[in-house]
Amino acid sequence: MTVAVLDQKAAFADRLKRIGSGQQFEHADVVGYQTQKAWNRKYGEKAKRPKRSFADRLMILVAFLCGASAVLSGKLGYFYLTKLSGLPEAFYGLNGRGMALFAFVMALILIVVFQLFTRGRLQSLALGCALMHFGEAAVAQTVPELYAEIFSADYVATVAEMSAGTPHS
Repeated sequence: MTVAVLDQKAAFADRLKRIGSGQQFEHADVVGYQTQKAWNRKYGEKAKRPKRSFADRLMILVAFLCGASAVLSGKLGYFYLTKLSGLPEAFYGLNGRGMALFAFVMALILIVVFQLFTRGRLQSLALGCALMHFGEAAVAQTVPELYAEIFSADYVATVAEMSAGTPHS
């Protein structure tokens, strides 16, 4: 009997020494921290995607409006700069590329100012840009008077002619 007690005490002392040194051995039938961690990694519940807050949803809307305003301000900026004289001749020949360049620079500035770096915000910004780019022709064709207040009448007529050539469904 005393031999069994001494063996138990020695085994317990060895186990405490292993635990103290960080080298604990876990048997397959004993559930410990490492076993539970491995089970959770393999079969545990996955983390749910957090719900968007009100501020984040509002920033999606702001990103959409920033995209639309970037295209509009790009078109306005290039349009009014082409009315100035004294700029290099290559600048006047840019046409649609110049407007796109101005819109791109404006969109980058708005991305930095409003911190629109997340995937959803960038997608919303691109959607706003596309909507304003293609919506411009529709507005110029349907309500040319309103559009002529911003741009010149000959530019509005040119945009309306370009959109009239495309089939609408």
